[in-house]
Amino acid sequence: MDALTLIIGIIMLMFFVQYGQTWLVFGALAVFILSMRSLKATIFLVGSVVLFYFFIADIKTLWPIILFGLIIAALIFGVAGKEQQPEMYAPDLGGLGGYGGMGGGY
Repeated sequence: MDALTLIIGIIMLMFFVQYGQTWLVFGALAVFILSMRSLKATIFLVGSVVLFYFFIADIKTLWPIILFGLIIAALIFGVAGKEQQPEMYAPDLGGLGGYGGMGGGY
């Protein structure tokens, strides 16, 4: 999961918890879990929802601290970061161009 998707997901879940829309929390969490390929990211998002419900009384005043703390924790634990190239794509051929160097000289 890249960092931008994680930040957007955390902000959406925080808004849903803040406004008391429990069905949206579970729906968005289900969509995020189904779209992720990482068990660490799934556990991190579920943990962040539990954290939001723990701080629900003070979430309006503590949201910047909670958001930045979760982003820093995600970067430390390696949840958000650079996406790896899938195995189905061929590796880069070392600058041979899109035609494998067979384009000739024009």
